[in-house]
Amino acid sequence: MKKDIDMIMEDYISAIDDEKLLSDIRKEIEEFLEGKRKTFTVKLPEPEGTDFQKAVWDQLKKIPFGETMTYGQIAEAIGRPRAARAVGSACGANPYSVIVPCHRALAVNGLGGFGLGLDMKKRLLALEGR
Repeated sequence: MKKDIDMIMEDYISAIDDEKLLSDIRKEIEEFLEGKRKTFTVKLPEPEGTDFQKAVWDQLKKIPFGETMTYGQIAEAIGRPRAARAVGSACGANPYSVIVPCHRALAVNGLGGFGLGLDMKKRLLALEGR
């Protein structure tokens, strides 16, 4: 599990320079991977991205633990029904994977992609009972 946490934390470390916040993030991710946490409480800095990306990331945060949405459903939810592929790209640009749960976003015909690899996406979904 330490290897998984270290891999997940790489993106946070490159985006955040607050050691206390990084420690809190690591703790919550550890708890999540241990099955002790279903939601996150850490306050993340506003990520850099386009308005579209931010809308996708905000929608991802609304997907409850144990549930998924397709890229198309996310596109519909943010008012851009023809932008399913762009939703996939925005998921790929997500700087806060797991806490902003892009693993819960799926292609209509399968898993889609995941910045941390499909094996990790499968494990996260399995952790959530999917």
